[in-house]
Amino acid sequence: MPPAIPVQAPIRPYRDFVTPVLHKRFTNAAVYTLGLCWVISVWQGTWTHYLWSWFPIGPVGVRTLLLFVSALIIYILRIAQYHVGQRNTLAGQDTFWKYAFTARTVMVVVSYLLSAFLFGEIYIWTQPESKKLGYTDQGKNYERLRLNERPMFLRFMFAVLALVQSGAHLWRDYDKIEFPAIAPKTEQEAAAPTPAARPHQVLIQKLSPLAQNAAIWSGAVSLVGALVYISGIRYAIWPSYYSWARNVLMISLSKSRPLPATLPPFAPLVGMFFAEGTLIFFMWLVINTTFDLYMSQPPLKNGKPITNDSKDPNGSLLKGLKAKKDTIKAVALWELALITDSFPDRRKTLYLETTRKNGATLKQVVDICLSEVRLLSERLRLGLDPQYRPKGEAEKSDQAQSVSLVPQIAPALKDAPIKGTGLPPTTTREKFGDVAGDFAKSLSSPQNGVKTREYLMKGTTELSQHLQRGVEEVEARSSGFWSNFMASPLGYPFRQSLRRTANVVVAGAPFSRLSILCNAVAALTNLTVSSILEDEYGRMQDEVAQIIRVFTEALKLLDQYMASLNIHWTDFETLARPEAERKKVAEAEQVREALRAGLEKILRSFGEYLSGLKMSRLEITEAKKVASNGPEMAVVR
Repeated sequence: MPPAIPVQAPIRPYRDFVTPVLHKRFTNAAVYTLGLCWVISVWQGTWTHYLWSWFPIGPVGVRTLLLFVSALIIYILRIAQYHVGQRNTLAGQDTFWKYAFTARTVMVVVSYLLSAFLFGEIYIWTQPESKKLGYTDQGKNYERLRLNERPMFLRFMFAVLALVQSGAHLWRDYDKIEFPAIAPKTEQEAAAPTPAARPHQVLIQKLSPLAQNAAIWSGAVSLVGALVYISGIRYAIWPSYYSWARNVLMISLSKSRPLPATLPPFAPLVGMFFAEGTLIFFMWLVINTTFDLYMSQPPLKNGKPITNDSKDPNGSLLKGLKAKKDTIKAVALWELALITDSFPDRRKTLYLETTRKNGATLKQVVDICLSEVRLLSERLRLGLDPQYRPKGEAEKSDQAQSVSLVPQIAPALKDAPIKGTGLPPTTTREKFGDVAGDFAKSLSSPQNGVKTREYLMKGTTELSQHLQRGVEEVEARSSGFWSNFMASPLGYPFRQSLRRTANVVVAGAPFSRLSILCNAVAALTNLTVSSILEDEYGRMQDEVAQIIRVFTEALKLLDQYMASLNIHWTDFETLARPEAERKKVAEAEQVREALRAGLEKILRSFGEYLSGLKMSRLEITEAKKVASNGPEMAVVR
């Protein structure tokens, strides 16, 4: 039996291992973009000499570096704002109000505007005089320099293109990085694993669709932007543009010069912008695609887990698993799932380390992974019962309510004056009160009360009928309008979607924890199944019953919650599906299948030992029933 691995070396933070890997991947992504910038620089060249038109040392190289600065702005934006998992909100309007007026949104718009501005300026300043893109244009029929409108049009169009790309970035949430959610492998998948495609191979396959997409968007912006410019925007831009050229650039212009009545030839300008707009839009798409491809690569270094370089690999991994930031925790759980799935030598060390400060490594790993599954159960309970409170919060509330003063044993005294029953009234006020009271009593006979109730009932019935007729009339008039409005693209932000609701509860919010949850389930499953042969100390058997109970409870709650969801009349996408498929949400099904497959593998591996693991026959039967994926599911007690 090998001895337990001593844990005495200082533990390095998990970020120290992740950061160099991310820097390397960013460099690889930037290299492809630099090559694209060189191609764009060659395209923008004058082609007066074939050698200098493509040779990197010279004007082409300088222009390439300047274009790469424009691309680097978008890379900095992606690094500053990336997050793991998609945004989860209940409706589109919630997403708008939550993210529209934030610094992140402003940073996206400013970054694309600055990138487009630099790209446009590099293009304008490096073009020959024959294209007439200078600030001024001096003709033969006038003496003073005249401000050239042609570059103003191009700058406006680049700004419009940047705003369009900013909208696409925010709408599609380009800042998200999708980490795969590893599911427990079947026997066929374990015997014949599918090799993952390399990032550059995937990028090459996507270049053609990206180029087509860039051409389509550039063409649309060329047409719409030109129409908007001609329709009147040019009159609003011209004074500022003229003031900038005269006062900032110190160009010798008259104090005021009205906008020329005649438009410059627009066909060549629109053609120029279409070509250059396609290039910069294609560059933006390549930047975002390469960043996503490289940043979503497995946490491996030279084919091994990134923490293998540490003097205490599992200690550094535990620091990552306990990280407060979800991005770091997601990477650590992904690495843990890979270790338990594909690296048996490293997996064995998790069973052997028993002398760690805060407990055995195996115990800490199991507790961290189970906490993610328990968090899912808490969200599901809250989704089933909005009044539900976790145990910790309920205990605190009960303790606060239990602290009270001496209970009241008698009714509070009234503020009214105390009088005996037989004392006659003495003052004028008391005499008047008695007379008024006698008169009220005479009017409040039982017959009067019955009549009053009849009148009230009759009036209430008539009023309710009148209100009901009014409500029905309003609904009849407005139902068609609201239905058409909600079905239109304008009504999309206000629709109530079953899929969105399920994702908020099952995957979590504000960002999805799908990969974190599924990787935790996969790690627990792999550790439990492999412990039969690799856990020499037999410590994992103390956790098996707890894992089965937590998985079973989460599965039952998930099925119960999905069955309880109601489909709103504005959820047209769900209503358009077959009735049997309406309550099947892809993310919820993925979580359910991970839990079910993990529970099934554990039950199959420990089937003959479950009775000796302090599990009752009822618990074993219930777990097998849930894992069998039968139509009937037990109700949570």
